[in-house]
Amino acid sequence: MLHAQTATPPGSPDKMREDLMGIEREIGRANLECDFAYFNKIEADDFVFTDAAGNVTTKKEDLAGEKDCRKFNGTYNLDQSEVRLYGHVAVVTARVTMDGTNREGKPVHRQSRFTDVFVWRDGAWQVVAGHSSRIAEPR
Repeated sequence: MLHAQTATPPGSPDKMREDLMGIEREIGRANLECDFAYFNKIEADDFVFTDAAGNVTTKKEDLAGEKDCRKFNGTYNLDQSEVRLYGHVAVVTARVTMDGTNREGKPVHRQSRFTDVFVWRDGAWQVVAGHSSRIAEPR
């Protein structure tokens, strides 16, 4: 499928970086709240996600997971973030820290690193590829 693209999105590089980090924070919120409408909007039709075990999930498969999603009572914080801009493409890397409680009421502290690739299409940023790996707990 062909998409209308402009060479670069509008705004300064700093504004683009700010916008992309705002999207990443919204992705975190959507993960906590099982907001699959947001994922449907932000994920490109050709989106693929690769997990740490090498499993690949398409947008259709990701959205089908809504029925199994359980809201997480906790926080989703990003740090060590970097946004690299390449015209109408951007690569975002960051560390995620999630703190909260699981279904049994026990505390959860989880960290991971991710890479998301965005393309400026049809007047908006869309994520086309993602990868995430859990950071091992210190022994």
